[in-house]
Amino acid sequence: MKKYMTICLLMAMTFAAASCDSDTRSLRNETTEDVIWRSIEIKADNWVRCSDRDGLNSYYTTSISVPQITNQVLRGGVVNCYLYDGDAQAQLPSVRHYENAAHQFWTRTIDYEYYSGGVTFYVTDSDFAGTSPGVLFFRLMMAW
Repeated sequence: MKKYMTICLLMAMTFAAASCDSDTRSLRNETTEDVIWRSIEIKADNWVRCSDRDGLNSYYTTSISVPQITNQVLRGGVVNCYLYDGDAQAQLPSVRHYENAAHQFWTRTIDYEYYSGGVTFYVTDSDFAGTSPGVLFFRLMMAW
């Protein structure tokens, strides 16, 4: 009985290892063939300040055209975006906490949404002070 259990266990491990191997290769082949990277620079004057009807809850936004985001990408793919500074990148949403010399604290959230043909970026500061985000660099990765 012990011998039978050992043989069954070895067979199960062999099948599990073989199936993981083929899934990994399959995914690797799919993503290396259909992946597009795009670098994006949003200049300071491209940000538009928005708020609610009462002029509260302000945030900055901008939209760009990305024709590579097709319905095919929306249905069967993925779009990831990264905040990029040349040395490092952080996947969005990015949430960072800040303090100035006057010991005022705030949090900046940078997020995005994508749709067929484009991407919209949002920058919201928790103090809603309305300070423009300035120049920001992003890297967009589309895979399907």
